Amino acid sequence: MVTTIRKKMRKSTVHISYETWDDYSLATLAGRTLSAMTDNPHFADPRPAIADYTALVEDYRNKHEIASKRGSQEQREAKDNARKSLLSAMKEMAFYVNITSDGNREMLASSGFVIVPEPKSLGYPGVVKNMRLVDGRISGEVRLLFASIRNASEYEYCYATSLDESGSPQWGELLRTTNSRMNYIGGLEPGTVVYTRVRARNRKGIGDWNDPVSLIVR
Repeated sequence: MVTTIRKKMRKSTVHISYETWDDYSLATLAGRTLSAMTDNPHFADPRPAIADYTALVEDYRNKHEIASKRGSQEQREAKDNARKSLLSAMKEMAFYVNITSDGNREMLASSGFVIVPEPKSLGYPGVVKNMRLVDGRISGEVRLLFASIRNASEYEYCYATSLDESGSPQWGELLRTTNSRMNYIGGLEPGTVVYTRVRARNRKGIGDWNDPVSLIVR
């Protein structure tokens, strides 16, 4: 008997939380969702009710406009309170949209809320950038820094203090780290040149080595 395993597909949804949005963007989104949800045939019984949602949207937008024009401390506090009430209502409305739409992207789009992007498949990590060596905390020590990569789970690096006959660094043992800024290499002889290189790793595999950098040890 052949058993077929089907991967469960994630339902499309809209974001329900907008706390991190700035006031101008939130005011625009609130107005858009109010317009989209009003008399929307896909959502016959919205929660909160359109009348209540309208009042909250208009209250926030009016107070935001006043506060943005060098409003007083009291006016800014009033705007913040209106923002909190609106965010709570938007969360309730977005939840209602998700339940009612049941993954239907056309219905979700008609609500005016922001659709959660489809997850991207994990790819191989890219080449580590902005790597540099700086002096460490004590003599004979250096610190390795580089820009982190979003899809990397850890990094591998190695260093060398000598070159081979062709002028290439003679790399030592492979070291691993999850920190892109606090990697110390110690026990080095002051005055020598130390070379380092880094590559990223994730579940998909290992990225390419970056170009080595060097520093004279103090």
